[in-house]
Amino acid sequence: MSQAHALYELYKHLPEKAKKQFKQLVEKNELVEVPIEALEKGLQEVKLIQQGKLPRRTFADLKREMANEK
Repeated sequence: MSQAHALYELYKHLPEKAKKQFKQLVEKNELVEVPIEALEKGLQEVKLIQQGKLPRRTFADLKREMANEK
């Protein structure tokens, strides 16, 4: 899977507000290094959430997790 295809697959599962933010990042042409493994892991998590195998998380939960990782 190409990086562009992986990004598109991830984009399809984002809420509308996040899609707009994603588009703005792409339009600004900001280069952000994201390992393909991280994208693949994210897609797998989305699939598991959709199947009900993982609990749904809010954006606030995600921000808290990211802050704790630093």
